[in-house]
Amino acid sequence: MSELPAPPIAPSLDDLRSALSRAERDLVCADMIDNGQRRQIEMGAAQRRVDDLKAQISRLEESF
Repeated sequence: MSELPAPPIAPSLDDLRSALSRAERDLVCADMIDNGQRRQIEMGAAQRRVDDLKAQISRLEESF
């Protein structure tokens, strides 16, 4: 007896908003890093994550 594979689970709008809140907090925290090079790297990564999540939220909201 074979089980059907589970469909891919897409994040809900609430999940994305929660992740965005964490990413924005990470961006603020990265801005407080003393080491200039590390600060730049961490801020870049956090900003990309914020931008990606905002784009995902926008696409999801447009689909309603």
